[in-house]
Amino acid sequence: MTEPGPRSATRRALLVLLAAFAVVLAACVQPVGPARTFDSYEHKAKHTAETALSAVQTGRLGAQAAKRDDTFAPFLAVLVSNAEDEASSAQTTFDSVQPPNDRSDNLRDDLDPLLTRAVDALSQARIAARRADFDEVAKQEPKLAKSARELDRFVEEHR
Repeated sequence: MTEPGPRSATRRALLVLLAAFAVVLAACVQPVGPARTFDSYEHKAKHTAETALSAVQTGRLGAQAAKRDDTFAPFLAVLVSNAEDEASSAQTTFDSVQPPNDRSDNLRDDLDPLLTRAVDALSQARIAARRADFDEVAKQEPKLAKSARELDRFVEEHR
């Protein structure tokens, strides 16, 4: 038998990193109950924006690695796909919460387009990553950066 070489060690390290990342992402998802007041709804909105921001930043890291040609296509595809799933799940969960009043409707109207843009950019990056098109993944980085700024601004405004 031959001893494992550097490629085997690299693959093993990537699998461990991917498994750890999946556990972290799974821990970020929390069930969302009803919101009976604006303050409760605002807290849920802020939490949703934080979750989406984390996913967007993960997607940005993938796009930056693709730009440097410093990753493996399968790893990049899984990384970006998981980030998209996390952002999409956060949006779906938030959208399922009934806004308790008109002020909450306005908050939802502010956050939902930010989430949609973030998920769309992650979706485009995922499609390109699954095609191993690193240049196209890299082209999503500016959109992801803009989404990150918008989501961060939202979080700061609703502390």
